[in-house]
Amino acid sequence: MNIKTGRMGGRRGLAALLFLGFATYGNVVTIFGATLPRIIGDYGWSYTVTGIVLAASAVSFFLTTFAAGFLIETIRPGPLLVVGLLLGAVSISLFARWPSPGLNILLNLAVGVYMGIVEVITNYEAIRMETGGKSRLMNLLHAGFSLGAIVGPLVVGAILRAGGSWKAIYPASGALLLVMACLFVAFPFPDYEKRAERKASRGLRLAKEPLLLLFTAVIILYVGSELGVTNWASEYFVRILGAPASTAAFAVSALWIGLLAGRSLLSLAYHGTRQEIVLLVLSLVCAGCLLGFLAVRGSAAGLAIVFVLGMGYSGIYPLIMTLTGRAFKSSAAVGIVTTGAGLGSFSFPFLLAGIAERFGLRTGFLMLAVLPLGIAVVAVVLTRWLPRREQEREQKHGRA
Repeated sequence: MNIKTGRMGGRRGLAALLFLGFATYGNVVTIFGATLPRIIGDYGWSYTVTGIVLAASAVSFFLTTFAAGFLIETIRPGPLLVVGLLLGAVSISLFARWPSPGLNILLNLAVGVYMGIVEVITNYEAIRMETGGKSRLMNLLHAGFSLGAIVGPLVVGAILRAGGSWKAIYPASGALLLVMACLFVAFPFPDYEKRAERKASRGLRLAKEPLLLLFTAVIILYVGSELGVTNWASEYFVRILGAPASTAAFAVSALWIGLLAGRSLLSLAYHGTRQEIVLLVLSLVCAGCLLGFLAVRGSAAGLAIVFVLGMGYSGIYPLIMTLTGRAFKSSAAVGIVTTGAGLGSFSFPFLLAGIAERFGLRTGFLMLAVLPLGIAVVAVVLTRWLPRREQEREQKHGRA
């Protein structure tokens, strides 16, 4: 499909701006985990209260992604994205300025709305710009997310080492979101030709598609495991490995350096279309790393394993999004699968918080190690199902 050019450019300009937007998004997501030990220490929150506060954004993310998938079937994504960025700028700037769990739950709910809008719009636009069923652009955009996820915890660690206030990172992140909103106002989304003539989405009927349910299951398991590590790795390094808070904050960056490396490598080197096979390999790497992480006793070994774990996580999400676009070619399908991220980010990190409260963090991380094994099982099913589905589609088109 061709794209009509906006005032400041076309496909490449939009891809570059979405990359920057995803980098800012990655920063916002990971600073929660990087500052978690200080929030718990300064405000005296229990693990359960902390889990509830963190889960608030997942609830609104879940609802927002589902709604956004249907909204952008009929409305332009640009204005919706600007609204999400402005909401995120205000809510993230005010988060954790006061110790009230109730107030921070409300603020994090608003942050989740911003996250859901950015997630669906960026993934769907990447699917529409990608060619030949490949996943290079999707991996590249998600590499931008990883880049932001690295910078955020590094900045937190630098602030802690300098003796500064960890609270400063939240309004700084809000300012970045405000800048991104201004850029998207100045750069209207290019529009695809005959966009208005697209067929109406199959809507809720898509939710009954077995293949879509498998894609959603992978996202639930992936986000539950990855976000659990992102949010709690710093606390694990402090409580279990005895590391200082500055080193613990870098553990989150190590995870996302691995994610950045893996996504960049996949974007540059993998030109194939058998994403389900890559998915199987990556899921097994994740399971092995998490089990190995439980056996280490020092910070250096822990950081090395977290880095490799990040490489294992790297391609799972963008590969599933690419497979969703190939199979269904619908923003509603993208929205439905992305709601799995909301379910995963709500249920498993919250469950981890409860397990850690009662049985300890090591037991909680053992639960996180089981989730990639579930992804591996689904990947095995997909390696048999998807080629047969593609063959049936080609035969159908041949008869037509």
